[in-house]
Amino acid sequence: MGEFTFQGQGTLQRIDTFVSKAGKTILTLICETQGQYPQLVPIKVFGRLAEQASAWKPGSVLSVSGRLGGRDWQGKVYGDIVANTVEVVSEGTKDGGGPDDGEPPHNTDEVPF
Repeated sequence: MGEFTFQGQGTLQRIDTFVSKAGKTILTLICETQGQYPQLVPIKVFGRLAEQASAWKPGSVLSVSGRLGGRDWQGKVYGDIVANTVEVVSEGTKDGGGPDDGEPPHNTDEVPF
């Protein structure tokens, strides 16, 4: 029997850092999906993949694939979304500044002919 896997894209909002009791650093990418009802999705990153985190900037669109898992603790099951690969689809900056930053085009009061 295989494992549950996922693949998707989202805009990185922030990276949360957590240090486990064993002293291992766990990064959680908080990505926002697009669409009519955007969702914030927490994706955990471990090991060597976590060492690439400096390349991931808030506002960047990331393509992430990985596995879905979970664990049972005191009778409750908690889900885990763990990345196997993370690729930067497009660079972004949190402060905008790109050509599509919501600003209207200049000279909009001129007639187009």
